[in-house]
Amino acid sequence: MIKRISAADAKASIQAGLSLLVCIYDDDKFNSQAHLEGALPMSEFLKMKPDLATDTDIIFY
Repeated sequence: MIKRISAADAKASIQAGLSLLVCIYDDDKFNSQAHLEGALPMSEFLKMKPDLATDTDIIFY
């Protein structure tokens, strides 16, 4: 299910360790323009994806 949440709710969930923050951009744009604190680039997320619990909340930006 896709759900929109506020930036404040996203930050609280990430800081509490309840969610992953994932940037949808490639590594170059992630590193130069789109990096938010605590975020993972898509390439790292794709490596982790097979091992994630099915109930893991993922916030894409």
